[in-house]
Amino acid sequence: MQAGIFLLIAGFLDAVLTHLGITFGIIEEGNPTVKFIMEKSWSLFYLIKISLPLLLIGIILVRPLKGWLKSLITVSCVVYLSVLAFHFFWIILYLKSIT
Repeated sequence: MQAGIFLLIAGFLDAVLTHLGITFGIIEEGNPTVKFIMEKSWSLFYLIKISLPLLLIGIILVRPLKGWLKSLITVSCVVYLSVLAFHFFWIILYLKSIT
Protein backbone atom coordinates (compact mmCIF):
# COMPACT_ATOMS: atom_id res chain seq x y z
CA MET A 1 0.00 0.00 0.00
CA GLN A 2 2.80 2.43 0.86
CA ALA A 3 4.42 1.80 -2.52
CA GLY A 4 1.14 2.60 -4.26
CA ILE A 5 0.79 5.86 -2.36
CA PHE A 6 4.42 6.74 -3.13
CA LEU A 7 3.82 6.05 -6.84
CA LEU A 8 0.69 8.22 -6.77
CA ILE A 9 2.55 11.15 -5.22
CA ALA A 10 5.62 10.61 -7.41
CA GLY A 11 3.47 10.36 -10.54
CA PHE A 12 1.68 13.59 -9.69
CA LEU A 13 4.96 15.41 -8.96
CA ASP A 14 6.45 14.05 -12.17
CA ALA A 15 3.42 15.25 -14.15
CA VAL A 16 3.48 18.76 -12.65
CA LEU A 17 7.25 19.19 -13.00
CA THR A 18 7.21 17.82 -16.55
CA HIS A 19 4.36 20.17 -17.46
CA LEU A 20 6.19 23.17 -16.01
CA GLY A 21 9.49 22.23 -17.64
CA ILE A 22 7.93 21.80 -21.07
CA THR A 23 5.70 24.89 -20.77
CA PHE A 24 8.70 27.08 -19.95
CA GLY A 25 10.86 25.43 -22.62
CA ILE A 26 13.37 24.11 -20.11
CA ILE A 27 13.05 20.41 -20.95
CA GLU A 28 11.63 18.16 -23.65
CA GLU A 29 9.76 14.91 -23.19
CA GLY A 30 11.97 11.96 -24.08
CA ASN A 31 9.26 9.28 -24.16
CA PRO A 32 7.54 9.36 -27.60
CA THR A 33 4.32 7.81 -26.28
CA VAL A 34 4.02 10.32 -23.44
CA LYS A 35 4.93 13.16 -25.83
CA PHE A 36 2.08 12.08 -28.14
CA ILE A 37 -0.36 12.04 -25.21
CA MET A 38 0.78 15.50 -24.05
CA GLU A 39 0.37 16.89 -27.56
CA LYS A 40 -3.22 15.58 -27.61
CA SER A 41 -4.24 16.76 -24.15
CA TRP A 42 -2.55 17.79 -20.92
CA SER A 43 -5.70 16.63 -19.11
CA LEU A 44 -5.28 13.14 -20.56
CA PHE A 45 -1.63 13.20 -19.49
CA TYR A 46 -2.61 14.03 -15.90
CA LEU A 47 -5.44 11.50 -15.95
CA ILE A 48 -3.09 8.70 -16.93
CA LYS A 49 -0.38 9.76 -14.45
CA ILE A 50 -2.90 9.72 -11.61
CA SER A 51 -5.17 6.83 -12.59
CA LEU A 52 -2.46 4.18 -13.01
CA PRO A 53 -1.18 4.44 -9.41
CA LEU A 54 -4.80 4.58 -8.18
CA LEU A 55 -5.47 1.36 -10.07
CA LEU A 56 -2.42 -0.16 -8.42
CA ILE A 57 -3.64 0.90 -4.97
CA GLY A 58 -6.99 -0.75 -5.76
CA ILE A 59 -5.24 -3.97 -6.77
CA ILE A 60 -3.13 -3.92 -3.60
CA LEU A 61 -6.28 -3.51 -1.47
CA VAL A 62 -7.86 -6.55 -3.11
CA ARG A 63 -4.77 -8.74 -3.19
CA PRO A 64 -1.51 -7.98 -1.38
CA LEU A 65 1.53 -8.07 -3.62
CA LYS A 66 3.96 -10.95 -3.25
CA GLY A 67 6.93 -12.40 -5.06
CA TRP A 68 7.94 -10.92 -8.40
CA LEU A 69 5.08 -8.39 -8.37
CA LYS A 70 6.39 -6.93 -5.13
CA SER A 71 9.86 -6.74 -6.69
CA LEU A 72 8.43 -5.03 -9.77
CA ILE A 73 6.70 -2.41 -7.62
CA THR A 74 9.94 -1.81 -5.72
CA VAL A 75 11.83 -1.29 -8.99
CA SER A 76 9.07 1.10 -10.14
CA CYS A 77 9.52 3.14 -6.96
CA VAL A 78 13.29 3.33 -7.49
CA VAL A 79 12.80 4.40 -11.12
CA TYR A 80 10.33 7.11 -10.11
CA LEU A 81 12.72 8.30 -7.41
CA SER A 82 15.41 8.60 -10.11
CA VAL A 83 13.02 10.53 -12.36
CA LEU A 84 12.23 12.95 -9.53
CA ALA A 85 15.95 13.38 -8.83
CA PHE A 86 16.44 14.24 -12.50
CA HIS A 87 13.63 16.81 -12.28
CA PHE A 88 15.21 18.48 -9.27
CA PHE A 89 18.57 18.47 -11.06
CA TRP A 90 17.21 20.45 -14.03
CA ILE A 91 15.30 22.76 -11.69
CA ILE A 92 18.53 23.57 -9.84
CA LEU A 93 20.38 24.12 -13.13
CA TYR A 94 17.59 26.37 -14.38
CA LEU A 95 17.50 28.42 -11.17
CA LYS A 96 21.28 28.88 -11.31
CA SER A 97 21.06 30.04 -14.93
CA ILE A 98 18.53 32.80 -14.18
CA THR A 99 20.39 34.27 -11.20
